[in-house]
Amino acid sequence: MPIWTIAKYEIIRKLRTRYVLLIQFLMPLLLIFILGSALSGVFKVEDKALNPVKVDIVQVDSGALREGFQSFLDSPETKKHLLTQVISTREEAIRRLKDGESEFAVIIPINFTTQVQAGKAAQWEMVLGHDYMKNLTAQMVFRTYFDKVNQNQAIQITARTSSLGPLKQVEGNSSQSASANPSLVHVGQLAGSNSSYTAMQYYAASILVMFLLYSGMITAFSLQNEKANHTLSRLNGMPIPEYQILLGKIIGNMFLSIGQVAVIIGATKLFYGVDWGSQFLTLFLICLCMILASMSLAIVVMLLFPSDSAITVTFQTGIMIMTFLSGGFTPLPDGFLKQLGSYTLNYWGMQSVFQLMLGSETTIVAHHLSILGSIAIGLSLIAFLAYRKGGYHE
Repeated sequence: MPIWTIAKYEIIRKLRTRYVLLIQFLMPLLLIFILGSALSGVFKVEDKALNPVKVDIVQVDSGALREGFQSFLDSPETKKHLLTQVISTREEAIRRLKDGESEFAVIIPINFTTQVQAGKAAQWEMVLGHDYMKNLTAQMVFRTYFDKVNQNQAIQITARTSSLGPLKQVEGNSSQSASANPSLVHVGQLAGSNSSYTAMQYYAASILVMFLLYSGMITAFSLQNEKANHTLSRLNGMPIPEYQILLGKIIGNMFLSIGQVAVIIGATKLFYGVDWGSQFLTLFLICLCMILASMSLAIVVMLLFPSDSAITVTFQTGIMIMTFLSGGFTPLPDGFLKQLGSYTLNYWGMQSVFQLMLGSETTIVAHHLSILGSIAIGLSLIAFLAYRKGGYHE
């Protein structure tokens, strides 16, 4: 069949071209190694030991909550994280912070208990030190006490306003309830499970998706060169339908892209230790959708732009923008750019691969794959309509 003959010679011709082998097979592996090694610290999740924080306490309040707060400070769990010292004035606490004698300060106003018992707004003043991690530790510990006090305050207000009358267990000394639980502070482990991907995994997925799109650019060059070298007119002069010529060249490049996928996945798994998950059939379907979308883009761009330079600019610009918005170069923080990235082809290709790497549920993987497949089918329909209108001839 002419389609398979054209596909065969397309593969042979590409394999004889050095720059194709360099771009499609060697460069992705080199980029994965460089980015995965250089940026490994960005993706590393590990637990850190929390050292006790030196905290100065300015306790001006003399109400009922004073005793409960002191019980909270004296609890064994709190002492593991806070080394407290009572200071008489705010000015002295500020001076000690500046001199490095303490690392955090808490100023409790004189009317704190009164405001809490009245159900009014009440707050402490927390003065931060120079160490971000120690500031965060102290704030988290004190917040546990605040949460309990706020809970008791809400119960007080509800008891007063309720038609059922006051609750017997809730009296003026909310301090007892706030300090009744000695284990308000609990330190857990963030990296207790392998629920994230490494830098090598991240860039293996990102570079794979990006270079599958570059395969489309190489395909567009190949289709355009047939016109530039005037070999397409000779092919059209043969008793072969025009669509078979185009289809044969597309199929040949698709097989090359499948080979590219096999080399990247196999080499990164063997030499870099990249874990691609256990669902290799699903991974193949994801890559197949990316290849179909890439070849569809190649047809559309080739029919719209008559020169290699225009094809290069269009593909390069599109691939770079989509890779950046999808977080292919570096993970993007939450915000407008990240939301914009969810409308790109790269995003759904990368996220589908990530779900496999993380061993996500089948429904989640199917959701990402269905969206990626819908995009690929949509681009294929656009390519078909563009071909029907313009055709593949000189």
